[in-house]
Amino acid sequence: MYPSDNIFSIYYNIGKRTPFLVKRCELGLARSSSEERRMDPNRDRTFLVETVKPRGKYGKAYGKCFVDGKPNDSYRQECYPNIKDEEIPCAGCGEWVLLDVPGVDMNEIFPIRHTDYVIEFGKYKGKTIKEVYSQDPKYIFWLIEKDPYFRVDFDQLLNIPENTSDRERIIEGEINRVFPKTTPDDVIYFGKYKGKTFREIFAIDSSYIDWFLRNNQTLDIDVSAFVSMMRK
Repeated sequence: MYPSDNIFSIYYNIGKRTPFLVKRCELGLARSSSEERRMDPNRDRTFLVETVKPRGKYGKAYGKCFVDGKPNDSYRQECYPNIKDEEIPCAGCGEWVLLDVPGVDMNEIFPIRHTDYVIEFGKYKGKTIKEVYSQDPKYIFWLIEKDPYFRVDFDQLLNIPENTSDRERIIEGEINRVFPKTTPDDVIYFGKYKGKTFREIFAIDSSYIDWFLRNNQTLDIDVSAFVSMMRK
């Protein structure tokens, strides 16, 4: 799924190309939470952005509205009766998702960085993605989170076999390796039981573990492991 943003940011990030097709996918407004449905240009309401007139950070965008792939302007007519032209409502709001840029290969706009791509900025400037990942894998994940338009070829990076059905499992396993969840056998580094494992604490003060699990907002907990410990 391509990153969600306001229409103007999308416009700049695709090199000011027009037209381009977008869909508003804010959870409160989406007609379906299905990822497949959200990314299908022939399902639900979409806009073909034909003209963008920037003004400051935002501006106005104009284009045609479609519902289930067919021209349908009832949304603007009913919800925004004051709009007399083809202005797209809420163009400056977030959660617009880029679906397509007709006639342009998306890989041209958002090229996938292979393992030999040399990073041109930051503390690892001059190193390849492969070199950085072997030294500091969290940096690559941070980079992707910071810039969703920066796409990395994880299939190549993780040596994932072509056409394998285990791709998602392999990637999930790698994420868990790089960002391990807190388990009962990990040592706690704060509070009155600092230096003890969660399992040791549970044996002498189970109420403290109950309190910790209810109030924790920072650690990524292996919930199933903690539940298993507490049931014994």
